[in-house]
Amino acid sequence: MISNCIQLLVQDLELACEPALQAMTKISWLHFDNVGDQSSYVTQIIMHLKNTVPNLRDNLASSRKYFTQFCIRFANSFIPKFIQNIYKCKPISTVGSEQLLLDTHMLKTALLELPSIGSDVKRSAPTTYTKVVIKLMTKAEMILKLVMAPLDGNLEGFVSQFLQLLPESTIAEFHKVLDMKGAKLSKAQMSSLDALFKQITKAASGENNK
Repeated sequence: MISNCIQLLVQDLELACEPALQAMTKISWLHFDNVGDQSSYVTQIIMHLKNTVPNLRDNLASSRKYFTQFCIRFANSFIPKFIQNIYKCKPISTVGSEQLLLDTHMLKTALLELPSIGSDVKRSAPTTYTKVVIKLMTKAEMILKLVMAPLDGNLEGFVSQFLQLLPESTIAEFHKVLDMKGAKLSKAQMSSLDALFKQITKAASGENNK
């Protein structure tokens, strides 16, 4: 019963943040001239967190474990959605990628402070929660660093770099990053990259199983 209630609270907050995520994908990322402050969609998301989370924290003050559960579930659900929306931010320029990376960093900072957001008492967030946020938001940051990384004809090198930064990623995610980069590849080049991707991941899993 409590688990269902927590899930409903998570869904409510996600729903409030949804318009901001939609706005993120409608920005013309290709035409950025310079990196500025955080984008308005990030400000909107942080505003929703500040408007919602303090009340929840106060209401669950006697059961901190349930509040921690809420924070962890929200991070585990919201951040993957944020990443899916990153993939939709295309076409994107290098400067646009830098702005999106700045936005991602600002959101990561806000999420790490989520358990004490809007509180006069600053206490450390539970380690179980911070681990989730750092792992998932670091993935978002790595995706954008790969979007900014040059291909320069060194396609094999890019595959290695991709798997070094995102070792747990799928070939579908690899294709999404190439798509964001606007990579113009022939079918033969794509087949070659896919084969190399599978070869490296197979070798890596073999090493891990030793």
